[in-house]
Formats: sequence, structure tokens, C-alpha cells
Amino acid sequence: MEAISGSKTIQEIAADNAIHPIQVSQWKKQMLDGASEVFTRGKKSKDKEDGQAKEAELFQQIGRLQMELEWLKKNHNCSDARELRKLVDHDHPELTDSRQCELLGLPRSSLYYQPVPVRESTLRIMARIDAFYLEDPTAGSRRMVDYLAREGIPISRERVRNIMRRMGLRAIYQKPRTTIPGEPSERFPCLEELNQVTAVDQVWATDITYIPLQKGFLYLVVIVDLYSRHVLSWKLSNSLDTEFCLDALDIALGSGRKPEIFHSDQGCQFTSGDFVARLKTEEIKISWSGRKRCYDNILVERLWRTVKYVAEGVSAKPSRGVPACL
Repeated sequence: MEAISGSKTIQEIAADNAIHPIQVSQWKKQMLDGASEVFTRGKKSKDKEDGQAKEAELFQQIGRLQMELEWLKKNHNCSDARELRKLVDHDHPELTDSRQCELLGLPRSSLYYQPVPVRESTLRIMARIDAFYLEDPTAGSRRMVDYLAREGIPISRERVRNIMRRMGLRAIYQKPRTTIPGEPSERFPCLEELNQVTAVDQVWATDITYIPLQKGFLYLVVIVDLYSRHVLSWKLSNSLDTEFCLDALDIALGSGRKPEIFHSDQGCQFTSGDFVARLKTEEIKISWSGRKRCYDNILVERLWRTVKYVAEGVSAKPSRGVPACL
């Protein structure tokens, strides 16, 4: 203490106690370095206890989250609310119903929801819609409203749409994509204007669709005169190549007729070099549909409806077959 207080020098203290001065210097340094611990020892002990308690709490949370994750992996394999309600375990020893709903992403109101039975009047409407759909599977909500109105059943299109969605009914329409854009070296503008077609052989148009079979489908190409709507030629193929389109073009030109304008979309068959060269050889103006011109080929698209939904016998009516229709 004398060395710390400075009342005596280190040499005097060493001489009085018969020790080396360096030893006294070391003791003084150790005393000064450890003095702060004397006053903070209790606080450090408390901080250590708090850290241990917090660590234990974190380990407890990790264990609970691990348990919840294992429960979720075992049960969360669907997204339908009715199926999710079945996964809630009301007798789970650790997970409450609220926590299970939160883990499943299921609102608590849905957990206690009781389905309301369908009214008798709605069931009768559903029965009539089902009967109409069997007769005409191409009918959507608009046409179904007309069918029901003929029987004296006033109903909105929105309600018919909801009922058909609940019954899983959808109008049959063309789905496979048959117009695959090509990358031609030369492009041509759209020269077709339906309101300006005033004579036969002024504008011919072509398009491709698919014909569904029991196993797969075939592709059908036709060439139509837009003024008379007469089918000049058609060809079937099991692949979307250019050859069967050229064959159909040769058949149409082989009749001795030739159009001023030949219109098509920008599918790779019609933009291919062989097809364009064949039209140029006959000195026929080439017209391609462009963006925002969805009605350019509307007359050919209308023919597809007749071919697919009447001639093929998609409905309950007797089938005449594709060749008879064309």
C-alpha cells in the first residue's frame, strides 16, 4: 500500500523489507491492474448469470422451432383449405390451434367454417347446365345464359360462370399453339382489309389448326377465298413442316385460279423461303398479319369452329367428318 500511496519510494520499501526493487514494482503493477475487478466482480457475476439464462431461453426456442418444423414437414403437403383443416391436431400437447393455423397459413376463421349446403334452386340450375353442356360442350357462360333464358330461368352471366367453375365445366376451344414465329430474311406488310374484299380471287387466306384423335392429333391446313369463303384446298399432316402447306398451295393454284393477295400469319411454315418463293414465282402479293390485328384471319378461324366442333362430332350430334365439312 505504501508503494501505491507513494509515501515511500520503491527503493525505500525494498530496503525496509529486504527484497529486490523489481519485485516491489511487479507487485505494484499487479495491484493496479486487478483493482478494478474488486469493484466489478459482483456485476460481472450477474451479467454472466443473465447471459446463461438468455442462452438457455434461446436453446429452448430453437428446440420448439425444430419441433414445429418437423410437424410442418410431415403435414404441409397440400394447399386446399379443406385438406389443411384436417391437419390441425386439436389435442397436440405443445402446439395450440392458433399456432398450427399460423404454420399452415390457414386463417382461424377457415378452421371453424361449416360449409353451407347448396340450395335446391341452384341444384336445378346446375342440372340444366350439365344437360346443356352435354349437348354443346363448346358453350361458354354467355351462351349458357341464353340456353337457360329459353327455359324461363333468368340468371346473370357472373352466376353462370361461378356455377360452371364449381362444376368444373369449361368450353372446349383451340389450345395447342400452331403459330410459331419464323425468322424471315424479308418481311411483308399486311395488305388484307376485309371490308375492301369485293371480288373472288382478290384475297386468299390460309391457316393451320389441329384435329384431335384418340391418340394424339393431326395438323390441318386450308386455303380459303375470303370473298366467297370457298375452301380451295386442304391437307393433313402429322408434323408442322412446310411441305404439306406447299402441297395445299399447289392444289389451289392447280385449279387455274390465282389470287391478287395471299394472306397468312407469320408462322414459320408461311415465312419459309420455299413458301415465299412459290408465291413470288406466281407474282402474287404476299400479306402477313402483324401485331394488334387479331381479326385478319377471322373467316378462317370461323371455319375452324365448324370443323372442330361440328364436323368432328365433339357435341352429341352425328359426325359428318372433316372431309365432308371441307
